[in-house]
Amino acid sequence: MQFKRQPLEAADVNITPLIDVVFLLLIFFMVSTRLPDQALNLQLPTASTAETQPEALPEISVLSLYADGSILFNEQTPTSLETLEAQLNEQLQNNPEAIQALLIQAENTTHHQNIVSALDLARRLGIEKVRIATQPLELK
Repeated sequence: MQFKRQPLEAADVNITPLIDVVFLLLIFFMVSTRLPDQALNLQLPTASTAETQPEALPEISVLSLYADGSILFNEQTPTSLETLEAQLNEQLQNNPEAIQALLIQAENTTHHQNIVSALDLARRLGIEKVRIATQPLELK
Protein backbone atom coordinates (compact mmCIF):
# COMPACT_ATOMS: atom_id res chain seq x y z
CA MET A 1 0.00 0.00 0.00
CA GLN A 2 1.44 3.32 -0.97
CA PHE A 3 0.55 6.47 0.87
CA LYS A 4 0.66 9.76 -0.75
CA ARG A 5 3.46 11.89 0.74
CA GLN A 6 2.66 15.31 2.01
CA PRO A 7 5.07 17.96 0.80
CA LEU A 8 7.41 18.98 3.64
CA GLU A 9 7.25 22.55 4.78
CA ALA A 10 10.49 24.32 5.44
CA ALA A 11 11.38 24.33 9.12
CA ASP A 12 11.17 27.85 10.45
CA VAL A 13 12.77 28.88 13.75
CA ASN A 14 11.55 32.09 15.25
CA ILE A 15 14.56 33.73 16.91
CA THR A 16 12.79 36.87 18.10
CA PRO A 17 12.25 35.55 21.66
CA LEU A 18 15.89 34.42 21.76
CA ILE A 19 17.08 37.91 20.81
CA ASP A 20 14.82 39.43 23.47
CA VAL A 21 16.27 37.16 26.15
CA VAL A 22 19.85 37.89 25.07
CA PHE A 23 19.25 41.65 25.24
CA LEU A 24 17.63 41.35 28.65
CA LEU A 25 20.60 39.34 29.92
CA LEU A 26 22.99 41.89 28.44
CA ILE A 27 21.19 44.74 30.18
CA PHE A 28 21.08 42.79 33.47
CA PHE A 29 24.82 42.12 33.44
CA MET A 30 25.65 45.69 32.44
CA VAL A 31 23.61 47.06 35.34
CA SER A 32 24.69 44.54 37.96
CA THR A 33 28.40 44.36 37.13
CA ARG A 34 30.56 46.52 39.33
CA LEU A 35 33.42 48.10 37.47
CA PRO A 36 36.78 48.49 39.19
CA ASP A 37 36.99 51.56 41.36
CA GLN A 38 39.27 54.43 40.55
CA ALA A 39 41.09 53.69 43.80
CA LEU A 40 42.77 50.73 42.10
CA ASN A 41 44.67 53.12 39.82
CA LEU A 42 45.91 55.35 42.63
CA GLN A 43 49.69 55.92 42.44
CA LEU A 44 50.69 56.53 46.07
CA PRO A 45 53.89 58.36 46.95
CA THR A 46 56.76 56.33 48.39
CA ALA A 47 58.42 56.67 51.79
CA SER A 48 61.42 54.88 53.25
CA THR A 49 59.71 54.56 56.65
CA ALA A 50 56.40 53.24 55.29
CA GLU A 51 55.00 50.28 57.17
CA THR A 52 52.64 47.67 55.88
CA GLN A 53 49.38 48.02 57.75
CA PRO A 54 46.78 45.31 58.17
CA GLU A 55 43.67 45.59 56.02
CA ALA A 56 41.70 48.75 56.71
CA LEU A 57 39.34 48.38 59.62
CA PRO A 58 35.68 49.10 58.97
CA GLU A 59 35.69 52.20 61.20
CA ILE A 60 38.44 53.85 59.11
CA SER A 61 37.05 56.13 56.41
CA VAL A 62 39.10 56.51 53.23
CA LEU A 63 39.51 59.80 51.37
CA SER A 64 41.16 59.37 47.94
CA LEU A 65 42.57 62.42 46.17
CA TYR A 66 43.57 62.27 42.50
CA ALA A 67 45.93 64.44 40.51
CA ASP A 68 43.09 65.62 38.25
CA GLY A 69 41.25 67.01 41.31
CA SER A 70 38.64 64.27 41.62
CA ILE A 71 37.78 63.02 45.11
CA LEU A 72 36.45 59.71 46.39
CA PHE A 73 35.19 59.25 49.94
CA ASN A 74 34.60 55.59 50.84
CA GLU A 75 34.31 54.84 47.10
CA GLN A 76 31.59 57.45 46.55
CA THR A 77 32.28 60.52 44.45
CA PRO A 78 31.43 63.91 46.00
CA THR A 79 31.77 66.94 43.75
CA SER A 80 34.15 68.92 45.97
CA LEU A 81 35.63 69.13 49.45
CA GLU A 82 32.92 71.65 50.39
CA THR A 83 30.17 69.20 49.38
CA LEU A 84 31.96 66.43 51.24
CA GLU A 85 32.23 68.61 54.35
CA ALA A 86 28.50 69.34 54.28
CA GLN A 87 27.68 65.63 53.93
CA LEU A 88 30.05 64.64 56.74
CA ASN A 89 28.78 67.40 59.05
CA GLU A 90 25.26 66.08 58.61
CA GLN A 91 26.45 62.53 59.20
CA LEU A 92 28.40 63.51 62.32
CA GLN A 93 25.42 65.42 63.75
CA ASN A 94 23.31 62.26 63.51
CA ASN A 95 26.09 60.00 64.82
CA PRO A 96 29.18 61.63 66.42
CA GLU A 97 31.05 58.31 66.31
CA ALA A 98 30.45 57.79 62.58
CA ILE A 99 34.02 58.70 61.58
CA GLN A 100 36.65 57.63 64.07
CA ALA A 101 39.70 57.69 61.80
CA LEU A 102 40.52 58.98 58.34
CA LEU A 103 42.99 57.53 55.84
CA ILE A 104 44.03 59.98 53.12
CA GLN A 105 45.23 58.38 49.91
CA ALA A 106 46.65 60.93 47.49
CA GLU A 107 48.37 60.26 44.19
CA ASN A 108 52.02 61.19 44.13
CA THR A 109 51.28 63.97 41.60
CA THR A 110 48.36 65.48 43.55
CA HIS A 111 48.71 69.19 44.26
CA HIS A 112 49.92 69.88 47.78
CA GLN A 113 47.02 72.28 48.33
CA ASN A 114 44.49 69.43 47.89
CA ILE A 115 46.20 67.38 50.60
CA VAL A 116 46.39 70.36 52.97
CA SER A 117 42.69 71.07 52.31
CA ALA A 118 41.84 67.44 53.16
CA LEU A 119 43.84 67.67 56.39
CA ASP A 120 42.12 70.96 57.21
CA LEU A 121 38.74 69.33 56.55
CA ALA A 122 39.57 66.52 58.97
CA ARG A 123 40.53 69.05 61.64
CA ARG A 124 37.33 71.08 61.17
CA LEU A 125 35.28 67.89 61.51
CA GLY A 126 37.13 66.97 64.71
CA ILE A 127 38.73 63.80 63.37
CA GLU A 128 41.89 63.31 65.42
CA LYS A 129 43.18 60.05 63.93
CA VAL A 130 44.41 60.88 60.43
CA ARG A 131 46.82 58.77 58.38
CA ILE A 132 48.37 59.41 55.00
CA ALA A 133 48.85 56.32 52.84
CA THR A 134 52.21 55.68 51.17
CA GLN A 135 54.02 52.83 49.49
CA PRO A 136 57.31 51.41 50.77
CA LEU A 137 60.36 52.72 48.94
CA GLU A 138 61.79 50.03 46.68
CA LEU A 139 65.54 49.83 47.23
CA LYS A 140 67.58 48.88 44.17
